[in-house]
Amino acid sequence: MCGIIGQYDRQIDTDAFVFKRDLLKHRGPDSSGLFVSDDKKLALGHRRLSIIDLSDRARQPMKIGDYVIVYNGEVYNFNELRRGLAAEYLSSSDTEVILRAYIKYGTDAFKMFDGMFAVCIFDQKKKQLILARDRYGIKPLYYSILDDGFFFASELKCFDNKKLNKKSLEKFSHQYYVYGEETILEDVYKLPAGNFASYDLNTKKLELKEYWQPQFSKKYSGDINQVKKELHDTLSDSIKQSLISDVPLGVFLSSGIDSSLIAALTKEITDKVDTFTVGFEFSSFDESKDAGKIANILGTNHHKIILNKQEVLQKIPDIMDSFDQPFGDSSAVPTYFLNKFAKEKVTVCLSGDGADELFGGYPLYYLPWANNIYRHLPLKSLIEKAVFALPSSAGKMSFDYMLKRFVYAAKYPFTKAHFYYRIMHNKGLLKDEFTGLVKDDFATYFDKVKDEEVVNQLLYVDQKTIMEGAYLEKVDRMSMKNSLEVRVPFLNNSVIDFANNLDTSLKVKKNHTKLILKKLLEDYLPKELVYKRKQGFSFPIADWLRHELKDFMLENLSSEKIERCKFLNKNKVEEMIKDHLSEKKDYNRELWALISLVRYINKNNIKV
Repeated sequence: MCGIIGQYDRQIDTDAFVFKRDLLKHRGPDSSGLFVSDDKKLALGHRRLSIIDLSDRARQPMKIGDYVIVYNGEVYNFNELRRGLAAEYLSSSDTEVILRAYIKYGTDAFKMFDGMFAVCIFDQKKKQLILARDRYGIKPLYYSILDDGFFFASELKCFDNKKLNKKSLEKFSHQYYVYGEETILEDVYKLPAGNFASYDLNTKKLELKEYWQPQFSKKYSGDINQVKKELHDTLSDSIKQSLISDVPLGVFLSSGIDSSLIAALTKEITDKVDTFTVGFEFSSFDESKDAGKIANILGTNHHKIILNKQEVLQKIPDIMDSFDQPFGDSSAVPTYFLNKFAKEKVTVCLSGDGADELFGGYPLYYLPWANNIYRHLPLKSLIEKAVFALPSSAGKMSFDYMLKRFVYAAKYPFTKAHFYYRIMHNKGLLKDEFTGLVKDDFATYFDKVKDEEVVNQLLYVDQKTIMEGAYLEKVDRMSMKNSLEVRVPFLNNSVIDFANNLDTSLKVKKNHTKLILKKLLEDYLPKELVYKRKQGFSFPIADWLRHELKDFMLENLSSEKIERCKFLNKNKVEEMIKDHLSEKKDYNRELWALISLVRYINKNNIKV
């Protein structure tokens, strides 16, 4: 992976630009590059993590004739495209293929790329900057329109604007991550996934255009064994593409369906497979034993690290500060350690991310079915009171937490329930003047697929929100912090198309999820490992916030820092802290998100 940055302005301050470029050094520690136009109005910068063609010929920015490119990602079908372009190549890199494809096909080239990418091409003939991202936004790209120009970068830390976006603040208070085109910084935007943008250097106008949108059908249905074979072949081909590398490569392995399937199919393709698992000495949150069993069955060269409490605790502030927006998902902590451990032996790892949102891996995908039953039950008010009276238990996916979320959201139609089930405890957190900007923000996504089946509607919304805004951002930031490239075979084009054209009855049925993936995994693992209960990637945060992390929480949520933020109701925050410490309530998710938010505002001097 790499880091990219660019600026068009009246006059480029080269030293200041290079300083910002090097804020991305963790994304590309191997080398750096700089292009400055003759009139000193345009600069393009690059930080390189060398993966394919390690020679200097593949360095960026890369210039061919009237075109210059900076690019972050991997386009796996570059060899196929390369053969069709019939050019005299200067390197064996995918960067050159991307640029030559644009030179020949223009912006239609983006539809041809299979992989993950964030790219900017300077087209000197058209006097335009062309930016594009892959279908699902695996690689980040942000931009801002300046008074006299344009600025873009792989991460928000490169932007000068430090004013709070109130709408994004409210979104974060609902979902504990920032989703959509707007970022936490006012006037700084995320280029939408599956889009390209054209910035005209003469008119200083920006135009966005969508080049890809998911399409759903029931092309893959009927005989489950035949569909399973097609899935096997499609996913295997995707993994083969993802294995192309000039550096050592491995596979992340938890005890879950997705990573286990990636590991199993990878072992079919290549005999030597290194798998990586992180475990915890606090055993109730440790999946490493099951991961070890799976690795033994598959015959991989398995690597496991068991983390002790102290090393995790010491690293938490640094991990939290690695995000350039508030990020409320505590699973970033084990994700960091997994990436750090893998980097000791490899430079690239395959991950199972994306499978849940494509194949229906969360219980919420059968909520409409469960809601329909629940609504016909008598005495629902008494049931609701009884459920919310249940004592809180530890664990990210604890039964009482899931049940309370279900009952809370069940009163709404499924399109609203999908939004509201996540915001159970946040009422009253923000002051009134910071609320009302976002009501049912998922409605705009549901409208685009309103004629599709319910399950596909829910999958589409999650693909556009939590998958890109939370999970893929977490993977990108934690891998790049360790200068490790993570590839996601489930999000290669062929697998995306397969999943979106799969009969929903083979994804979710009543209270069963990811049916077709589990059926395929049965060919490799015993059923007790395939059908064990889904467990979140987490650690005992609820308990730690009461003990080991209590001082960290109280320091970051002090009255002074809350008042500095201006938007939080101090009494509500203090009430949540008190109730959590006394074990009256379990507010670990809310408090973790609040720590992230308040810490981000204070450390980065964000103007409220």
